[in-house]
Amino acid sequence: MTNLTEKAIPRRFWLIVLHITAVVCLMATWNTVAALLPILARKRFGAGDLSTLVITAAPTVFFTLSIFWNDLFSRKRFAPYILIYWALACLPMALVAFADSLWLVLVPHLLCALGGAGYHCAAGELLKRLYPLASRGRIYSIVFGITMVSNAVMGFGVGKWLEADEDSFRLFLPISVVVQLAGAIIFILLARLTAADVGRVRTAPPGQSTFQRVIAPIAHTKDVLKADPVFARYEAAYMTYGVGWMIAYALLPILITDKLDLNYEQATQSTQVAYLLGMVIMLWPAGFLMDRLGAIRSTGISFAALTLYPLGLIYAPGPAQLALVSLVYGFAHAGASVGWMLGPVALAPTPDKVPQYVAIHATFVGIRGKIFQGLGVGLYWLTGSFTLPLAIAALAYAWSAYQMWQLQGRVRRAASPAQAPPPPLAGEQHPAPPRT
Repeated sequence: MTNLTEKAIPRRFWLIVLHITAVVCLMATWNTVAALLPILARKRFGAGDLSTLVITAAPTVFFTLSIFWNDLFSRKRFAPYILIYWALACLPMALVAFADSLWLVLVPHLLCALGGAGYHCAAGELLKRLYPLASRGRIYSIVFGITMVSNAVMGFGVGKWLEADEDSFRLFLPISVVVQLAGAIIFILLARLTAADVGRVRTAPPGQSTFQRVIAPIAHTKDVLKADPVFARYEAAYMTYGVGWMIAYALLPILITDKLDLNYEQATQSTQVAYLLGMVIMLWPAGFLMDRLGAIRSTGISFAALTLYPLGLIYAPGPAQLALVSLVYGFAHAGASVGWMLGPVALAPTPDKVPQYVAIHATFVGIRGKIFQGLGVGLYWLTGSFTLPLAIAALAYAWSAYQMWQLQGRVRRAASPAQAPPPPLAGEQHPAPPRT
């Protein structure tokens, strides 16, 4: 079933249900664990600021490997690829159930972060094959929204469970790994229903050495960015946005434990649960804007609103105020989250380029994660205050919104009738118009 028409409502409905179930099983559990682990490591295993930074930063830093995962994805059929992903991104977390020291938390977590970079190219491929472009933003907002609700419920429940029994992580971590395996199996089923392997799997060029195989994704990334200036500028704006996001993200566990001294339940409710609630409320409007305004304009609006988040963190004196700030953060971040996946999907010039564009986009997350999470924590160490790094984060959000505004102007001018190319001569074809 390679084409899903608007008339195929019942069949599409069940595909959406399966898709939601798979993403909830895979990503809601993964994100819940990733959000709680730095706090668990700090409270239960005595992690210092540096160890907390490593645990917090690892999932995003390892996104740098996404282009290499995409190279593997292009050479593997969907089923073995997803099982490889699960074995590396999910299975090691079960080992933390037996941890009695910080190292037995850190090492499995780093393995999971290494594997986590492999999710997005496969997810982007399924997204492209499941839904038509005209409704993709709205359907994705539903899928993502239900996933975020599940994430919030899991975070709330696990936080209360940990507060009641500090050893409960020894049970819910193995359970999460089994749930993620169920999600991987459903992903494989969806891949078969949508013929996700047709025309995708390729073999290595003859005579290509191992070294050439390793560096090829880097060369391909450079070629894509050089050939597609709109996508390159979109990535530049997301890189600036990432300065703000990474600084605030890295400082949050330290702010929760050192400045506000919150317990597990307060920490999850005032950050993860409130943030996800705000995001869920705004995801449908964000998806609607994505379909109506395009990736560039809708994401720029979100970047501008995000300026409020780090400023709120500076002044939040307690859990109630932090929850309000996190709620506003969720409202503002919905557009950036939708644009994170759908932007590369929409900007890819052809369907076969979607996994590569998504992988490139994810790789840049890793690059900014390496640099700016350390910058935020480093400035906190130097100054003893959260004010300076969070103020820099707010400025970065504001500048990224300006970059998107400039890019939209460039695209609009390129597409204006006054600059339209003359009609093609017989046998000629003009390139596709710029994307919005």
